[in-house]
Amino acid sequence: MSGRLPLLLLALATLASAGCKSSSTYYVPTAGEPRINQDEFRDASDQILAVECPRLMGTSDYATGEARARVYIDKSGAVQKIEFTRPSNDDRMNTVWGGLGARLQFDPQEGQSEDLRAAMITIGYSCGKGTALTTFQL
Repeated sequence: MSGRLPLLLLALATLASAGCKSSSTYYVPTAGEPRINQDEFRDASDQILAVECPRLMGTSDYATGEARARVYIDKSGAVQKIEFTRPSNDDRMNTVWGGLGARLQFDPQEGQSEDLRAAMITIGYSCGKGTALTTFQL
C-alpha cells in the first residue's frame, strides 16, 4: 500500500491541476469597421437572429438565451474589447455578440480618468414563431 500512495498523490495532483486551467476570449474592434450604437447593435443582432432562430428553437415553439459581458470603454466612449463573463448557451450567438459588441460606441463619460473603464452589459435573445428579438442592457 505504501508504494501506491505516491502514485495516488501524483494522480490527484495531476487531476487537480488539470481542472484549474482556464482561458478567456476577448473580442476587439476590427480596423476600418464602423462604430455602432446600442440600437444598431440590436438591429444587427435581430437580423442575424431571424436566420438563427429556427436552429435555436429546434423542435420547440420558442428559445431564449442571455449573456453577461464586460466591455472596456476608452475615453471617447468606444469599446476596445469585450469579454463574456457568463456566455449564452449558444456559441454562434456569443460570437455574433462579441463581434458587434467590439464595435459599440457610447457617449463619452465625463471625468473618466482611466484609459479604459470596465462596464457590464447583459444581452439576450428571444425566438418564437415569426419573432426574433434582441435585448441589450448597460
